[in-house]
Amino acid sequence: MASIPLTKPEEARYSDARAWFTVAVLSLAAIVAYIDRQIITLLVEPIKADLGVSDVQMGLLMGISFALFYAVLAIPIAWVADRHNRKFVILVGLVCWSAATFASGLAGVFMALFIARMFIGVGEATLSPAGFSIISDYFSKNKLPGPISVFTGSGFVGSGIALILGGYLYATLAEMGPTTLPFGTFQPWQLTFMCVALLSIPLFFLMLLIREPVRRDSAPAAAQDEAPPAFEVASFVGKHAAVFLPLFLGFSCLAAAQYGLGAWAPSYFIRVHDWTQLEVGQMFGPVLMIAGPLGVISGGFAAERMLARGMGDATLRLPMIAALAALPFAIAFPLVSSPFMALALLGVVTVLGTIPFGAGVATFPLITPNRMRAQVMAVYLLIANLISYSAGPLLIGWLTDEVFGDEKAINLSLAVAPPVTIAAGALLILLAMRPYRKMANAQSNGEI
Repeated sequence: MASIPLTKPEEARYSDARAWFTVAVLSLAAIVAYIDRQIITLLVEPIKADLGVSDVQMGLLMGISFALFYAVLAIPIAWVADRHNRKFVILVGLVCWSAATFASGLAGVFMALFIARMFIGVGEATLSPAGFSIISDYFSKNKLPGPISVFTGSGFVGSGIALILGGYLYATLAEMGPTTLPFGTFQPWQLTFMCVALLSIPLFFLMLLIREPVRRDSAPAAAQDEAPPAFEVASFVGKHAAVFLPLFLGFSCLAAAQYGLGAWAPSYFIRVHDWTQLEVGQMFGPVLMIAGPLGVISGGFAAERMLARGMGDATLRLPMIAALAALPFAIAFPLVSSPFMALALLGVVTVLGTIPFGAGVATFPLITPNRMRAQVMAVYLLIANLISYSAGPLLIGWLTDEVFGDEKAINLSLAVAPPVTIAAGALLILLAMRPYRKMANAQSNGEI
């Protein structure tokens, strides 16, 4: 892959149509990635019955199996993305994660499914670092939160589609029963994995239409010859640890709450309210598909307007307020008796709880030099994904199995774990606000 030249901001000009087309395609890639990643949340009950696994093991399948390589490989992949063609980095990842999703349908034992989930993480690790970096080169800094929020929010569309499509698909396949193919006989949940993997085929050809942008940077030309080595990135993050450390951990806690809710909410409605997979898809899928992007995108554009009005800490202040506002709804939703009231409260939690992922995540490109932007995002994703994807589902599964000892007590687990992590996230963001303002002022004065 050829290296991509850098340029000064004023030398890179793209039409709005080209820039937003790129955002649209990358967002579609995120939607497909999330479908492949999240479809398992709808299949918890048949997988448990067929493979004989516990809630803790399902927490591992939904969490650490995916997160381990997804998080760890994001840094070396970002190193490549900072030096080479980012579009082709994503294309290679797309082939990997779609093949692994298909392989999930071939799994007949826990460990085989665990390994397949790991390789989904390997492939999807390419999308966020390279995608954030590409978008950051198509838009100026003051216009960046909006496009970033669209890209980030598209994942929730994918999560909703995974439930809607997966519900109909699984219901249809369940009516057919075990199906014999040329390479074996498979259960409906296995065939569901195979079918959704095919969505990546048209996406591959659409990705080819993206144009790799020239890299923007305001640093001196001599400093732009190549992307910085890892120790330089580590030095930059360490120098500003009072900003980066609480933000990395704070946004990770908020992500853990949302991912835990997304992973176990389908099982909550199935176990506590006796919904079928089809009903979960029909009811919860549209709520997630609307509420998630609404929170992320509105948060991003609201932060953009707040920045334009001179509120320099808008990308932190807004997420902290939204997280605190989500707390009472997060506690209440699993405890109410009506499934429809629970669904409405969960929608509010999703809107408020996802605002940080549009407004907050835009903080990192705003304070990081272009040459190390993908790598800093990868460090954040390493921490965020290890915490959110691992701790979010696993903590709820552990509480259900080991503390409450009853799978129908999942409502109690959901009333405890997500609110605790939301509160922790809001507190950590608060701790970062003062040092962040100092860092932003120093950057605007050319001291960083």
